[in-house]
Amino acid sequence: MEFVAHIRQSDLEKQLLSEHLKNVQQIAERIGKKIGIPHITGLAGMFHDMGKYSDEFLEYLEEAVNNPENPPKRGSIDHSTAGGKYLMENFHTKYNFLIECVANVIFSHHGQLKDMVNADGESPFLKRKNKEDLEYEKVKQRFFQEMYSEDYIKQYVNEAAKEISIMADKILKKTGNNQMLFKKIIRKYITYLTLFTFSALLDADRTDSRQFDENTVEEPFESEKIFNRFAEKLEEHLKTLEKKSIQNEITLLRQQMSNMCYEKSKLPTGIYTLSIPTGGGKTLASLRFALNHALKHSKERIIYVVPFTTIIEQNAEEVRNILDAKDYLLEHHSNVIENEIDDEHLNFENYQNYKKIKLAKDNWDAPIIFTTMVQFLNTFYSRKSRNIRRLHNLTNSIIIFDEVQSVPVNCVTLFNEALNFLKDIGNSTVLLCTATQPALQYVEKNITVDGELIDDLSRIVKAFKRTNLINMIKDGGWTTEELAQFVNEQLNECNSVLVILNTKSVVKKLYDEFSNSEIKTVHLSTSMCPKHRKQKIYEMRKCLKNKEKIVCISTQLIEAGVDVSFECVIRSLAGLDSIAQAAGRCNRHGEVASRDVYIINHKEEVLNNLPTIKKGGYESKKILRDIEMDPTLFDGELLSENAMTLYFRNFYQEFKPYLDYPTPVGKNIYEMLLGNNSEFLDEFKEEQAIWMHASFETASKYFEVIDSKTHSVLVPYDKGKALISELYSAGGIENVTTFLKEVQQYIVNVFDHDLNRLIKNGVVEKIEFKNYSLFVAKESAYDDQYGLSVEGEAGLSLLEY
Repeated sequence: MEFVAHIRQSDLEKQLLSEHLKNVQQIAERIGKKIGIPHITGLAGMFHDMGKYSDEFLEYLEEAVNNPENPPKRGSIDHSTAGGKYLMENFHTKYNFLIECVANVIFSHHGQLKDMVNADGESPFLKRKNKEDLEYEKVKQRFFQEMYSEDYIKQYVNEAAKEISIMADKILKKTGNNQMLFKKIIRKYITYLTLFTFSALLDADRTDSRQFDENTVEEPFESEKIFNRFAEKLEEHLKTLEKKSIQNEITLLRQQMSNMCYEKSKLPTGIYTLSIPTGGGKTLASLRFALNHALKHSKERIIYVVPFTTIIEQNAEEVRNILDAKDYLLEHHSNVIENEIDDEHLNFENYQNYKKIKLAKDNWDAPIIFTTMVQFLNTFYSRKSRNIRRLHNLTNSIIIFDEVQSVPVNCVTLFNEALNFLKDIGNSTVLLCTATQPALQYVEKNITVDGELIDDLSRIVKAFKRTNLINMIKDGGWTTEELAQFVNEQLNECNSVLVILNTKSVVKKLYDEFSNSEIKTVHLSTSMCPKHRKQKIYEMRKCLKNKEKIVCISTQLIEAGVDVSFECVIRSLAGLDSIAQAAGRCNRHGEVASRDVYIINHKEEVLNNLPTIKKGGYESKKILRDIEMDPTLFDGELLSENAMTLYFRNFYQEFKPYLDYPTPVGKNIYEMLLGNNSEFLDEFKEEQAIWMHASFETASKYFEVIDSKTHSVLVPYDKGKALISELYSAGGIENVTTFLKEVQQYIVNVFDHDLNRLIKNGVVEKIEFKNYSLFVAKESAYDDQYGLSVEGEAGLSLLEY
């Protein structure tokens, strides 16, 4: 009897099941080898489709080919239980957490990792293991006839167990033989090992399936050869820059910092900070470190993680041009990735066509990658398998986090633990880049920073100082009218003023104060769609370049990677990191020796729904007061390294209950995945039956970097009008993917209460099209000055995916 894994549609060629299993095993072994666990990942590969040795699956395949008009229901035959069941029955007693890890990966490779225990005190994992299978004995017999002997399997499992032992010894040594700490860390790292093995199997399985379907074989790229060429290109570029640059203190300091990064590239794998001030050449300095560190330590890829797509696009373009890296640099963010199709609504034929595209989705197998913080966190914790498929390519890499202070408060612990795993087990080097380091090493579940790449940092920060921070906080706060008068006073002394306030309502109110002014005034807020904001910023840059009089009144979104330089900045009280970002929009390019940045407190700001801004402002105010009382504190500098460390330590202490990602079920995600999960275990009757207690599926169900309680509204700005007309047209949408991609630039995200009010007022309605739905605003709901007419002040995330 011939046992088949896949049948190619184009020519009805069959891929034998034994061939597929061995191919996936080999690919998975290659992936696992990066972190020293080839047999663990290989074990998942060789057993993942063991259940396809059933008569039921053979009949299913034949029916799908012979009856394409009315095929059997996709996924109706369970082929992913048998392999995990066999491992649990034969090896679990001796190698408990190793086998639980691999079995869960096998059970779950067409869905999500199973909860070892859930909130109801049940074990979906054990339920799957105990599932009745009438063909199980027959499947085992066929597997051993076609694949390997039982002796080979026993030896292979023993090798996988040795890999676990080596990892455990490494952790034990790290803890100084502290058994209690060892047990705590090993539990966390087995969770991450399960996620890594799941990633390896998903990628190996889908890669082999795609290569068979396309009748192609892909060779891995040669990192060393590519990085050698890139390093030479970068050195040539830096020499050219040096020749062209006017030699002054700033250019000399840039060169010194770049040279420091080059020298520090010899450091061992670890977690390092790079605290280059704004304008210090951070992108190229970090790239110089990364390329040379990769060559020194045989790293496979360099990954830039950036909070905002605007920064990604400009930095990726710069790096692409300098390195001539067109074919080797991948951007992965919302402006370039195609929208996913909900394949649950596709028939069998359309699903087969779509699967070709889906399997070819990028798995981050590229030498240089630019992506977002949202994509990075989703790779570890999202419930979507297309995200976790990429996880293994974060190992044996160099990961550079730009503006690392943008990690959301509720994700701080999960971020830190992911970094610890990547360093300790994943053999990756992490570089935390920002002028405002968020002191992640001082929270309870912290990271160990192995060093700063820049020597004598305080001297360099002072040399790069281009602004004076002036404390204008007063009892009772500033009214809008007083602030407007102060802005006008500044305009008597300079041409451009940027005012950054904390709420949309006060931004709008201050903007109205200048509605009859002859001075050009620009309003920016998240009530405006991205295209609208880009247009306003374009107009603003023209005015700044031409030295025209201009006022910009904005929420904090202008701090999110917008490259502008004003002669004066006024910032409403917020966290030190926000104040530093605001200061970076003043005299940004050192046009003159120094400019003033004023810190004010706005009387009319209501921050009850913006707790992080409120608390950040409170901690900043304390430090400002301390410096006023003793000017020698922090060298008298509000944004000094010591002041910033104190600020973040106090800030994170205030939000300590939120750092572990709380959920509505009364348990935070840290405890579900990485802790002892004690609350879920209270009702669990089979605790001794399994060693792992992680609630993988429940945790992923609640994890979201960007709050999903918001809704996207398509607005009638610019081309948005034509897109709305297309929705209403008789012909409808021809290409859904293209349409959804274009729509991104004309979307405003709103919370439930604002959406309900807009619908009630009859200015927004819901449109259904091709298994999708979209909220659409009418002309009267969108203003060319203010954007969508929403009232809520709750903090929409500025992060982009």
